[in-house]
Amino acid sequence: MKLEPSVWFDEVVKTYQIISPHIHHTQLVTCPDLNEELEGRFLFKPESLQITGSFKVRGALSAISRLSKDELERGVIAYSSGNHAQGVAHAAKVFNTPATVVMPEDAPARKIANARELGAEVIFYNRRTESREEISRAIAKEKNLVIINPYDALETIFGQGTAAYEVIHDANNPKLDNAIICAGGGGLTAGSCISIKHINPQCNVYTAEPEEWNDHQLSFEKKERVAMDTNRGGLCDGLLTPTPGEIPFAINQHFGVSGLAASDEMVCNAMSFAFNRLNLKLEPSGAVALACLLANKEKFKGSRTLVMLSGGNVDEETFATCLAKATAR
Repeated sequence: MKLEPSVWFDEVVKTYQIISPHIHHTQLVTCPDLNEELEGRFLFKPESLQITGSFKVRGALSAISRLSKDELERGVIAYSSGNHAQGVAHAAKVFNTPATVVMPEDAPARKIANARELGAEVIFYNRRTESREEISRAIAKEKNLVIINPYDALETIFGQGTAAYEVIHDANNPKLDNAIICAGGGGLTAGSCISIKHINPQCNVYTAEPEEWNDHQLSFEKKERVAMDTNRGGLCDGLLTPTPGEIPFAINQHFGVSGLAASDEMVCNAMSFAFNRLNLKLEPSGAVALACLLANKEKFKGSRTLVMLSGGNVDEETFATCLAKATAR
């Protein structure tokens, strides 16, 4: 793949102009107490307040907006742990095309219900024994549908990059020292790099993952994509991607991204922190970047750091359980 950062940034800008009427411009929030404690400036981007409850709708709108009239008439299909499914369902509604989404049978009930309410047909698979990619390809071939990739496609990545593009404008082209981004397939990190590094080339960008699903962190260390064992679940259902996407990994490696990981305990603490001190309700996957910040306070002390809060689609029972397990606020 040819690396063209300046061209990609132009594509992010064009994408934002197309999709901005159909998304929320989520406003940055801060925590004065944390700023004082760490003697820095910490900017939180709450994509939990986004339409459909996560950043994923940005990439879905970007990808579907690029389809031809014929492709829109045929319909789209996507595979997702839940947030991309909702994003595709919403985007399909915006562009008047039918949507099918392939979701794990153990996906949170809220994510399943939301995808259906937005008009998508939901097909289930077993994430431990079946391949969602193979199932989607088979259905797409049978029904002549267009696959909307959740992260391993430039048209999706350009959409995800619009979240960081908003940050650049909201903070008047801030000189960021660091950016911490939740990572499953790596599309949000790649898109964020395109936007942030265009303005702040010296900014350190970090992926944030659960400790037992830290494929990005391991891949950056080994300088090649590492695959995780898929025969297990995890608290952060939206980040259980077994290996980084090929395109996101190439982009993130080009920009010198490093990896961080947080324990489930720290994720629960981050959810409690967000709820009690930022007045935000986050899902476990959406709280991992904050968890990595709180677990590495000394590392980020005295810095100006962006923390991407990627989603808030969490069942009430899971949210209550996580807050009950939190050991700090």
